Amino acid sequence: MTRLFNDPADFADESTDGFVAANRSRVRKVHGGVARSTTSPDGTVALVIGGGSGHYPAFGGLVGHGLAAGAAMGNLFASPSAQQVTAVATASEHGGGVLLSYGNYAG
Repeated sequence: MTRLFNDPADFADESTDGFVAANRSRVRKVHGGVARSTTSPDGTVALVIGGGSGHYPAFGGLVGHGLAAGAAMGNLFASPSAQQVTAVATASEHGGGVLLSYGNYAG
C-alpha cells in the first residue's frame, strides 16, 4: 500500500482540507471538523458525531442530508478537544439543540 503525506503533524488538517475540497457541496470546514453546507429546517435537532482522525477523518463522511449535521474530528489517533466539539456543535445547531455522539474507539 502506498501512503502519501507531507508533515505527519499536518495530516489531520490536510486530510480534512482534501475531504472538504472534494465534497464542498455537502460539507464546509469549521474549527475542529466539518459541518453540513446545506441548510436544515429551523428547530431541527443537530446530530454531531466525532472521534479521532486515525488513518483518515472518517467521521466527516457521515455528515450530510439525512444523517449528521457536523463531525468533530480530533488529531491523529486522538479525541477531539472540548473546544473542537463546541465549535462544531455551534456551527451545526439550528435552534433545536444538539445531540452529541461519538465513534466506538479507544481514544
